[in-house]
Amino acid sequence: MRAFLDGASAVQFQAVEREARHRFVEAVLRRFDYPRPGRTGCGLILRFLSKMTGYSRQQTTRLVAQWRADGRLADRRGPPAQPFPRRDSEPNARLLAELDQLHHTLSGPTTKKLTQRAVRRYGQTEYARLPRISVAHL
Repeated sequence: MRAFLDGASAVQFQAVEREARHRFVEAVLRRFDYPRPGRTGCGLILRFLSKMTGYSRQQTTRLVAQWRADGRLADRRGPPAQPFPRRDSEPNARLLAELDQLHHTLSGPTTKKLTQRAVRRYGQTEYARLPRISVAHL
């Protein structure tokens, strides 16, 4: 492994898919019985994994730590534990979509001004909640 790393310093290796890289990392860690090789052996394995997967040293260290803790590498991404609360209702979203379509998709601040004008000048009560909406939510 040391000879390979010394000879392949200018070459970049990288698996395309995340799952393939994770399977490779797991296979190497199992094959070399990772925590056993000692300090220099572990460092060599980490360098080898970084080289072969294209992951940085920090990413490789995190993956190895996850593998040691769980015995496998799982994709930890997913929906948030507590998603942001919905601030707007479905009818308001439909109303905004109609307004957007009528005016050919204007910017957020302009759409907000249109809703304010609809309520103040023309008395359209269906737009009454929309002038209070943040431009960032549009």
